Amino acid sequence: MATLSTMDFVALGSLCGGIIITIFNKGITDGARNGAARFAWFLVGTAIGLYAYGAVGGMLYALSTGDVAANHRGGGSVSFHRNEHPLLFWITFLGLSAGTGAITCLSLTCFWKALKRG
Repeated sequence: MATLSTMDFVALGSLCGGIIITIFNKGITDGARNGAARFAWFLVGTAIGLYAYGAVGGMLYALSTGDVAANHRGGGSVSFHRNEHPLLFWITFLGLSAGTGAITCLSLTCFWKALKRG
């Protein structure tokens, strides 16, 4: 089996990204009326749904261990334990739950666009 270099992965990722963007743009312009557009909405909904599924698994893990962590886009992170900082734990947990709910709504919207007629 051949080993792929970093540039091979970049080229393959660019190719796949270009194909997905093309299908997604076709879906936006035609309103999901044809098979390619419906498939594009389904692919995007599946990708977002898999992310939400992982987020729900992480939240269940946080509930069972009592540790929740939040990361900042600037590189900082903070971790709270349920027994040491109960108020901050629940505020962080509810904030992450709201974000996961918004992502789940995006996934459901993509599935709705894939399944709606006309």
